[in-house]
Amino acid sequence: MFPLYSRVLNGRFKGGYITRHYDNPQADIHAVQLEVAQCCYLDEASFVYSPEKSEQLQHLLQALISTAL
Repeated sequence: MFPLYSRVLNGRFKGGYITRHYDNPQADIHAVQLEVAQCCYLDEASFVYSPEKSEQLQHLLQALISTAL
């Protein structure tokens, strides 16, 4: 099972030029923006890379991409 992460669907975010510029659902062209917080792959107290956290995130991202494809 994956750890719990927060998420926002169709939320506001800074930037987003690529998704706004290239997304065209009427032409069956879709864009996804995924922002990953540092706490998902770093120890935030020391800013040291965490292989354990990263491995959990990697498995989740693989499942998301597989599902999307």
